Amino acid sequence: MSQLQARFFTENKRYVVDDVPFSIPADSEVQDLSNVINKLLEAKNASHSKVDFDFLVRGQFLRTSLSTHMETEGISTEDVVEIEYVERITAPEPEECMKHDDWISSVDADAEWILTGSYDKTSRIWSVEGKAVMTVAGHTDVVKDVAWVKRDGLTSLLLTASLDQTILLWEWNSERNKVKARHCCRGHTGSVDTVATDPTGSKFCSGSWDKMLKIWSAVPTDEADEVEEPADRPRKKQKTQQLGLTRTPLMTLSGHNEAVSSVLWSDSEEICSASWDHTIRMWDVETGEMKTTLTGTKVFNCISYSPLCRRLASGSTDRHIRLWDPRTKDGSLVLLSLTSHTGWVTAVKWAPSHEHQLVSGSLDNLVKLWDTRSCKAPLYDLAAHEDKVFCVDWTESGLMLSGGADNKLYTYRYSACQTDAGA
Repeated sequence: MSQLQARFFTENKRYVVDDVPFSIPADSEVQDLSNVINKLLEAKNASHSKVDFDFLVRGQFLRTSLSTHMETEGISTEDVVEIEYVERITAPEPEECMKHDDWISSVDADAEWILTGSYDKTSRIWSVEGKAVMTVAGHTDVVKDVAWVKRDGLTSLLLTASLDQTILLWEWNSERNKVKARHCCRGHTGSVDTVATDPTGSKFCSGSWDKMLKIWSAVPTDEADEVEEPADRPRKKQKTQQLGLTRTPLMTLSGHNEAVSSVLWSDSEEICSASWDHTIRMWDVETGEMKTTLTGTKVFNCISYSPLCRRLASGSTDRHIRLWDPRTKDGSLVLLSLTSHTGWVTAVKWAPSHEHQLVSGSLDNLVKLWDTRSCKAPLYDLAAHEDKVFCVDWTESGLMLSGGADNKLYTYRYSACQTDAGA
């Protein structure tokens, strides 16, 4: 049986082995190599308990025998092959399934509660265990996005953005389980498709089909703002009593030429927005000026930023997920493309505690878990949904979530491997 010379390395300080070449069988597969690493670790530390490892050769996960992988990738078997090993992640399994009466457009989860938005015009609050706690009803049309603002003891503030062109700021008391609309945020002239809270919970940003971004105060007050109505426009009689006091934006950011599909705060001074105009733009919150433009060739549906790896991930109508450096001087440079979906990528979200992991959702009904060190194929395909996927998220505790056109929100339990940064 032919042998290969291999050197093993890892970023995880807990599992380092000696930096010397080892002779291993060429037909070794993942489990064989995992046994080798565990034996080496046991030799160094008798109390070592077995860990399952995954292996990367030249940035691709090993999914065949070593010799087949090297042949496919065109790697010489004469030289010492460098093999990186990482803790293996078990396949995430669907745990809970929560139902709305129509498509689920959006989800925002934190440590305690899950917030969803739906085409049934409501938003719902769920426990992490999947129990329906509260239905938040007030919009006159589809809810397109939701976001938690902040939690102060038993009181939470949350946002719901709608096709009815408004954003409602709600106050929810979890002990009494009562919800109240505090402000109705008016100013957009098209569907409000995306909303994001700043890191301090004092402001939020919205993006709309009217091509505009608007920044608003997220602090509830007992005062209503005056809305400037054009003088020549007949006053429409409101069919229903408005919920909450009127609030107008602090600032409007204009520059996109088509609908704004996704917004986020990369930090408290900078907003990042994605649009159907094939661009992603960075904005200075203080001045309202555009700082950088990243230019693609297709419509952007979604973006996510990871403070751990300082990378921006985008999902587009051409099925690709792309990774960008938002600090780049070259706005058209894509660092990496992740290609496996067969439909529009509608949702993408970085893992909160792992710099290499992200989850994506698509109109192809699939949710995919990726490790960006290996971009040719996802770690796992999660095929729980029977219809299009519209939104994905993570909780800090290692739950993944996805919602879609089958009116279902799934949670997936997942063994979170911490990075060294998080460990």
